Amino acid sequence: MPTLSVHRLHFRAGLHLGVRGVNLEESGVSLPSDTLFSALVDGWRRLGGDVDAWLTPFLAAQSEPPFLLTSAFPFVGDVRFYPMPVDPARLFAAPQGGKRVKRIRWLSEELFMRALKGEKLDRWAPPEQEKPNTQPADKREPEGLLLQGGRLWLMREPELKRLPDWVRVDPKTRQKRSLHVFPNLEVWQEGRTPRVTVDRTNSASTIFHIGQVRFGPECGLWFGIQWRAPNRTIAGSAQSYQESIEQILALLSEEGIGGDRSVGYGAFTHEPVAAPLTLPDHRPHELAWLLSRYHPADADAVRAMTAATNAAYRIASVAGWLRSPDGPAQRRKRIHLLEEGSLIPMSKNVAGDLVDVAPDYGRNEGSSPDRLPHPVYRAGFAVAAGLAKEANHG
Repeated sequence: MPTLSVHRLHFRAGLHLGVRGVNLEESGVSLPSDTLFSALVDGWRRLGGDVDAWLTPFLAAQSEPPFLLTSAFPFVGDVRFYPMPVDPARLFAAPQGGKRVKRIRWLSEELFMRALKGEKLDRWAPPEQEKPNTQPADKREPEGLLLQGGRLWLMREPELKRLPDWVRVDPKTRQKRSLHVFPNLEVWQEGRTPRVTVDRTNSASTIFHIGQVRFGPECGLWFGIQWRAPNRTIAGSAQSYQESIEQILALLSEEGIGGDRSVGYGAFTHEPVAAPLTLPDHRPHELAWLLSRYHPADADAVRAMTAATNAAYRIASVAGWLRSPDGPAQRRKRIHLLEEGSLIPMSKNVAGDLVDVAPDYGRNEGSSPDRLPHPVYRAGFAVAAGLAKEANHG
C-alpha cells in the first residue's frame, strides 16, 4: 500500500498562486504537484546543490524516482481535505439535486476513505446552504457539513470535534455555532492587494492588483511525499534525498513559495506529521483517484485512459513564466496535465514523467540572448489511491 509522509504548511502571511497565466488578480488555493516539485528543484539550486545530479533518477528510464509528490490541499484543524472526483455523482446512490455538490471542491479524509472502499455517501450528503441570520427549515443537525461557501465537505461525526475552536465556537458570544451556519464560515479569505508599476520610458505609473489567500488560525495546506527510496544518496554527494527535502523545506519556509514573495507572501511554518498516511493500492487497469497532476508518459497509457468507459478526467492547460539564473524570465511551453480528482485506469507502479517546458526559440542560436543553456522541467508523476471494485463500476 502507498504510504505517504504528511507535511503541513502554516502560511504566516498571504499566499499567491497564479491560476490564469498573466492574470495576477486571481490566486489559487491548492498548490499543484508540478509547481511544488519545481519549487523543490529551485530550492536545491539555491542551496548550492547539483540540480542535474538531483534530477538524474527522475529522468532515467530504468531508474525509479526516489519520491513522488501529491498536490497540496487545504486542512482545517486536524481535518485534511482531498480533491473531489471529476464525476461526483459516483459518490451517491441517489441523484443529488441543486448546485450543492457541484460547488464542492474538496472532501474530508473520512469521506474520502469511505468513497475509496466503494461506500455511497448519501447519508452525509451536503445540506442546503442557509443564508446568514435565517432560521433553517430543518432544525435537525445535519450528518454532513459544509465550510467555505460550500467548497469544503466533511462529516459531523467524528470530524466536527477535530475543527479549530474558533470554527466551532463563536468568539464573540462564546456560544457553539449552529451547524446550519457552517457553510458561511470562511477558513481562508481571498482578496486583492494593490501594486504600482512605473514605466521606464515616461515614468508613468500604473496600478494593478495581486490576488492572495490568507488562511485562518490552524488552517493551511498539506501535501504527501510517497517515499520510494528515501535513503538513496544523490549522485556525487553523501546526502540522501530525504535529507535534501528537509533542507529545501527549511529554506522555502523562510523564502516563501508562489508569487510576490518579496513582500512576505508564501512564507510558512513547516509541520511534519508523525503519523504516516496509508492509501489503498491501485490494481492494474482498474480506476485510481489522482492526488497529483499527471502527464501520461506513453501512448499505451493514453489509449488505456481514453478507452476506459468508466474513466472520468479533467485536463489542465499549464503555462506561465519560468525563472532562471542563466537568462531572463520567459514564457514556458504549454503542456497538458490530468488534474487531481481524475478517475483513470493505472497499469504501472510509477506512472508519468518529467516534461521539458523550456521555450524552443533561440535554442539553436548560440548568440541569442534569450537562449537557455539548460532544460526546464515540470513533474507529471502520478500519486493515486486505488478504488474498490464496487467504486470502479459505480
